Amino acid sequence: MDISGAKRAVLSILPHMLTLEMGDIRARLRATRLALGWSLKEFENHSAGEVTAIAMGSYERGERTFSLSKLLTICDIFHISIMHILAPPPEISYGGTQGRHIYDLRALQMLAQTPEKTHLLSYIHHIIRERGDWKGAVISLRATDIKNLTLIFATTQVTQNRDYQSWVAMQGISLQKY
Repeated sequence: MDISGAKRAVLSILPHMLTLEMGDIRARLRATRLALGWSLKEFENHSAGEVTAIAMGSYERGERTFSLSKLLTICDIFHISIMHILAPPPEISYGGTQGRHIYDLRALQMLAQTPEKTHLLSYIHHIIRERGDWKGAVISLRATDIKNLTLIFATTQVTQNRDYQSWVAMQGISLQKY
């Protein structure tokens, strides 16, 4: 029996999907919306009113349940595959900031609100829009991006930590692929 690639992908993550908690799905939806830089109202606008801001906020907080078809609709609004929401996290581990700079956007969203987080998220949202490289829960930054962020942190008066790389290392958002 020949199985299509999409069906094989679903079958490969099925054991993980069976153990995935609704709270994890809600957190991934919220992290995705925030990583795109969308408020709840902006999400509603992108959905052309198909999912209201109130409904989306209720889904994210767990105050309202959603069907599989509604989850598919939400993924379509985000322009992502449902696999991004249901798949197990990629096989990456926390590491330093040497070499390739890969950041866990979910972990970044969970950090307390600080000027450093605000600057980094603003920069990342600009990269996502400019490069059109939104692919999921992680982002890879180029060496020039790191230089720019280092300058931003060093020259911005509102940041408490002027050393970008040491701040990132302390936050636990940097990933290294193995």
